[in-house]
Formats: sequence, structure tokens, C-alpha cells
Amino acid sequence: MSTVTLHGRYYDGRTPLGAAATLVFAGARAALIGELHSQEYATGALLVSPRIGKAERFIQFPDGGQFQCPDDQTLDRLPHESQSEGLVAWLEARVAVAIAGVAVIVALITAGYFFGLPAAAERLVDHIPIETEQTLGRQARTWLDEHQWLKPSKVDDDLRYFIEKDFEELRVGLPLAAHTRLEFRDSGFVGANAFAFPGGIVVITDDMVDEAASLDEILAVLAHELGHVERRHALRQLLHDSAVAIVATALTADAASLTVAVAGLPTVLAQAKYSRNFESEADDFAFDLLKRHGRSPEAFATLMERLMGEDQEEDAEDQFAFLSSHPMTRERIARARAAANP
Repeated sequence: MSTVTLHGRYYDGRTPLGAAATLVFAGARAALIGELHSQEYATGALLVSPRIGKAERFIQFPDGGQFQCPDDQTLDRLPHESQSEGLVAWLEARVAVAIAGVAVIVALITAGYFFGLPAAAERLVDHIPIETEQTLGRQARTWLDEHQWLKPSKVDDDLRYFIEKDFEELRVGLPLAAHTRLEFRDSGFVGANAFAFPGGIVVITDDMVDEAASLDEILAVLAHELGHVERRHALRQLLHDSAVAIVATALTADAASLTVAVAGLPTVLAQAKYSRNFESEADDFAFDLLKRHGRSPEAFATLMERLMGEDQEEDAEDQFAFLSSHPMTRERIARARAAANP
């Protein structure tokens, strides 16, 4: 190595302030000349920091001191802190490669966000005891009762008897039948509805009972909710939503310029798609269960048509299909009729 002189600043490793210094390379030796320290070193004992764009580089001395100077080709011939420095520098100098790398990372995150999280949630459910899930369900139902979202039912006792009797027949032989029970509630908040809590509590509202034109229509709705129970959809949804929330927070917490709506949109989209899959799975479960008990899925279709209401409302629903937690009503009606008339 011919004589080369580099000008920079020397840091002794004990004080934060550096001092002007000169480093002279001659053959296999390097002489440091400065205000704070002067010393001669073997060039093989020095370590050079990786090249990062046009940033200045650091030379590490055996005694703990450092020399900071502008980048120079001479430094390429010295030992480096990282053996992959050449590849890193090559990548940093190529914008197209950097953009491609970012695209690959975004694609991997997106795939994990929409596909990996649901798969992980489904695997985790198998390791959670049904008793734990029941505790979650009871707590959720109690909260809704205490806050008057759900109120005591006013359904006639005789009608309730026949609904409960048919429900008992419907659930016979199901794997989670022993953990399933039907409850009636009155609610102005959710209207004509039925839903399954984690652990097996199935609730049907008075408005849904009033809306149904027959016991077959009521049983079609309850069969759908049994599908949610048997597939443990509530727990799977809970696990998935929690994971999505954690990932969304991690990815957007430092993006101070984003509004709450924008930051939350990926979570909404992921959760909506996952829920639509569950609803379709519960529909298919219900159609099969109804037919095994001699009941036609046509009852499900007729009830859905009644609940759909005016065509204008359904058109509005279609416009936001990608955000809906349920499959589009027309689609569900068509699938029910196809199951009734294979």
C-alpha cells in the first residue's frame, strides 16, 4: 500500500468530543497524528465500518479509539467489520433493487396479514378448552344483559316451548351439543337477529321470532347459529381480530400523519373478509343439518328475502359488499335454494 493521508477526527472512546487528526498509511503500518493521541498501528489490526451511501466511515483501533473520515478507496483494502459489506453497498447503490425489495416485503406482509393470521388463529383454537370459550361467552352475554342491549324475552311460552323442542332435536348428535343452549332475548339494538356467543350460547331475538312466518324459518336461522358454534367461529374470530389489531398497531403506530380511519382500514377489511367466510361456512352447515332432519333450506331463503326488504336497500348493500361481514343476501338466497333443489 503506497503512502496515503486521510484527514478526519479522532475519538478516544472515553470522551464524546473528537479532535482533528491525520491518519497516514505507509506499507503495512498506519500512523495516527493528532491532538489527543498519536500512535502507530499495523493496518491488519484496524477495522473499517461498512460503506453506507456517501456517509463518512469509521476506523476502529485496537486500543478502543476511532477515526472518522470521508470515504476513500484506500479503506476498501483494510479489514472490514462486516464480510457482507460489498453486497450491502452494491444493493444500496441500486434504487431499482431497493424498490423491488420493498415490494417483496409488502407482498409478504400482506399475505401474512390476510392469510397467515386466520390460519394461525384456526390452529390455536384447537388448543383452547371449550370451558375457556364458555367463560368468554357467559361474560359477553352478561355484559349485554347488564347494559340493556339484551332484555328479557316476551315470546309466548307455548311458542317458546315448540322452538326449544325443535332446537333440541336439531342439535342431537352434534359434537358440541352438550355445551349448546338456546336463549331468547328482546332487543331494540339488534332487531331481527340471532347470534352465537363463544362456548355455545345461541340467542334469538323476539323480532326475529316475529319476523319468521313458520317454525321452519326459525329453525333455519338456529341451524345457521349452530354452525357457528360447531365451527367455533366466535373464538376463531376473536383470536384473529386480536392478532390483526396487534399487527395493525405495530405497522401504523409511528405513522403520525395517518388519520384513525386510514390506520384502521386494513383491520376492517381483513376482519370483514374473515367474517364472510365464516358466514358462508355456517350457511353450508345449516343447509346440510336441515336436510338431515327433513327440513328444507328453502325456509332459509324465504326468510332472507323477507329480511332483505326493498330492492333499493339491497342495491345499497351491494355497493359496500367488500366491507360487509356477511355474504350478500342475494348470494345466500341463491345458495339456499340450490341446496334445497340439488
